[in-house]
Amino acid sequence: MHFKFTMVISRSVKYWTVFLLAAVIMVISACESNPGAAGNLPQSGNRVPAEKLLAVDCLLPSQIRQLGRQSVYATARRPIKTTALDCEIRGGEYVAYDRADYRTALTVWLEKAKQGDAQAQTYLGEVYEKGLGLKPDYQAAFSWYSKAAKQGFSRAQINLGYLYEKGLGVQADTVTALNWYRKASGISDDIVYTSVVEEQAKTLAAEQNQRFKQEIERRDRQIEQLKSSLNKTRRQLKNRQQLLYDTKEKTLGLERRIEQQKKAGTDTAELVKAYQNQLQRVKQQTQAISALENQLVEQQEQLNRPSIEILEPPLFATRSNEPSLQVRSGSTAQVISGRITSQTGLKSATINGRSLSIDRQGLFHSAVPVSTKETRVTILATDNQGGTEEFVFVLIADDISDAAEQFVSTTGRTAGDIDFGRYYALVIGNNEYRNYPELKTAVNDARRVASLLESRYGFESLLITNADRYTVLSAINEIKGKLSANDNLLIYYAGHGEIEASTQQGYWLPVDAEKGNTANWISNTAITDLLNTIKARHIMVVADSCYSGSMTRSSIPRLNTQMNEQHLQKWLKLMTKTRSRTVLTSGGLGPVLDSGGGEHSVFARVFLNELETGDGVIDAYQIYRKVSVQVEKITASEGFNQIPTYAPIQHAGHGGGEFLLVNG
Repeated sequence: MHFKFTMVISRSVKYWTVFLLAAVIMVISACESNPGAAGNLPQSGNRVPAEKLLAVDCLLPSQIRQLGRQSVYATARRPIKTTALDCEIRGGEYVAYDRADYRTALTVWLEKAKQGDAQAQTYLGEVYEKGLGLKPDYQAAFSWYSKAAKQGFSRAQINLGYLYEKGLGVQADTVTALNWYRKASGISDDIVYTSVVEEQAKTLAAEQNQRFKQEIERRDRQIEQLKSSLNKTRRQLKNRQQLLYDTKEKTLGLERRIEQQKKAGTDTAELVKAYQNQLQRVKQQTQAISALENQLVEQQEQLNRPSIEILEPPLFATRSNEPSLQVRSGSTAQVISGRITSQTGLKSATINGRSLSIDRQGLFHSAVPVSTKETRVTILATDNQGGTEEFVFVLIADDISDAAEQFVSTTGRTAGDIDFGRYYALVIGNNEYRNYPELKTAVNDARRVASLLESRYGFESLLITNADRYTVLSAINEIKGKLSANDNLLIYYAGHGEIEASTQQGYWLPVDAEKGNTANWISNTAITDLLNTIKARHIMVVADSCYSGSMTRSSIPRLNTQMNEQHLQKWLKLMTKTRSRTVLTSGGLGPVLDSGGGEHSVFARVFLNELETGDGVIDAYQIYRKVSVQVEKITASEGFNQIPTYAPIQHAGHGGGEFLLVNG
């Protein structure tokens, strides 16, 4: 929309007006033509407030334009996402306070969204979906996403797929969600999505739960049968005991009659014979009672003794005395699910010496590391009366090579004429905290990551260590100024992380962070908003910190490793053109280990190994796949549960692409 000035002044005044307006244009144009202005920050002696480095919804001033010789007019103000500092430099307007209230963002983007701008419509949908400062309105988000998605805007298509996947504002429909993800990526047949994998996992979990239920019911029936048999034995024993008592009474009666006939001089031969027969019956009944008593003891012990069952995966018999399980190709750990029960209550249960957590139904799940051709697994249960039960089986590793290894050699075949763009990295490592325990490995991790990215993958890296909040935010803004729309950015963070209890918001903690005071914390939301202001085609965050997983969501494109050369070329070319915003975390929403990898954390050591051995073109999902199983295996052996995650970053501009690393 344009606003035309009415020119009713004299010619001389008009010319001066045009001259002044032209000067204004030159000033504004000079600001706009320097994309790196936000990165040229004052040094530590003259720092701007750190808040100026955070992202805002900015309304740039109108452009003053002249049409011919007679008309001067101003364009509508232009909404952009940028930092507060950049907005100020360019003479823009933003809300300086109460930025958490997204009603201000509605004001910025609504007019342009109504005019049909797909990006503005998507931003508006995200405002409604986030619901910060107002109640989430998923139906409104769905409406705006739909408008932008129909125009082919991939970010809106991803967001729309997410609403369908999670059932937000619309009936959950994983098929429709997958279709939108496919449209966003530009590929249909060569991609498998994590949403599909998750749906398959849910189906598998339901089937497993049904098997568990059936196994539990079967075991419960066995216990009831055993109890019934025990009660029957008790009744038989009671009847035998009564019969023995009656027989003994008859025997005593015969003894008295024999004595009486002896005194009377009467023949006792018949009575003695009957007496001897009666004694034989007593002996037989006594033996029967003894057998029933032994049977009763055995049944009681069987009922009381802990019972160990393996429910999943199914075991099969071998020629050895121990059952075995074939471990799938490429596995470094096997999850064992089972049930342990005891009539007297369980005192303890272990698997290969590690304590097992048992729920009320007696169910347990535990990951067992697989490191050799055959791994022996011993489950030991002890009840409250000291009774024990042991179950032993063997995990047999498959010889088939890992598909992930095949992937590396496959993608290594081709880089060809594909333009992957330039690669930049911001690497952050914090050890020396002022108000938190110092870390041991974060700085070493960061230095080694920066070195490998430069030497093996051609990155231009910016390394900062023991950084406060201002230094981290200014570094992001500095590297932002170097990036073009075809570039790639990897942000690596190693340091403390935290989650705020009331909001469940995840944070990175700079070295000046204070416990219980979020003023110097850097929220995942702030990082996400800053990613929205960066032009780079692909951005991946690698976060080795506690609780960093709160940034993630689902739907990642996965390469079909069986595709031929032609399809592989097509996939790589499309991935280089399609925007991606993804995050690889070291441990989801839980604490992560600082040590365990020598001079590095467990996660960093495994991640570094993948960087050191990677060859050709490698997609980030395959790095995650290999890192995840190794980290889970190593931490499980230490009795610690740490499971890395990888997914797009919500509302950061993910468009269905994937981050690619190129070596050689």
